[in-house]
Amino acid sequence: METHALLSKYTSYNLWANQAMVLWLLSKDEHLMSKEVISSFSTINETLAHIWFAEHLWLQRLQNLPFSNIKERVKGQHTAFITDGMLKESGLFADYTAGLKTSDLDCMICYSLLTPEMFEERSVWMIIQHTINHSTYHRGQLVTMGRELGFIDPPKTDFIQYFRDKV
Repeated sequence: METHALLSKYTSYNLWANQAMVLWLLSKDEHLMSKEVISSFSTINETLAHIWFAEHLWLQRLQNLPFSNIKERVKGQHTAFITDGMLKESGLFADYTAGLKTSDLDCMICYSLLTPEMFEERSVWMIIQHTINHSTYHRGQLVTMGRELGFIDPPKTDFIQYFRDKV
């Protein structure tokens, strides 16, 4: 399988896995989504917002768009608002990747490291791979956080499960 097709599958997988996670979390008590637990982010809602923020930031960079900070939009919002935004962003990311040409994947993207004076340059394919790995990492944290809150039925969101469910 060529790199572009694989990355397109990978971003589609990310959307599918985020959808499964959202369905699971929205079936739980809303108050537990803002209950503090020990993790990288102190609540499930903060973790969901971070996934949304990261996918948004990286997509902005890939599209060479000016940085728009969405962090303020999620403060104090309910889980449904956060997950809706996160899923829309994951869909946009998948659409963006599907619309690329193979020749686009090696293009270099120069971006700021969230401070105007520090820059880095990476290829399109590497940014896409990083972004999806990042979301996968935090979905794993969401499962652990959920278990700490008493959730016993997390969804299976492994990459191979995507193919099992889609075929």
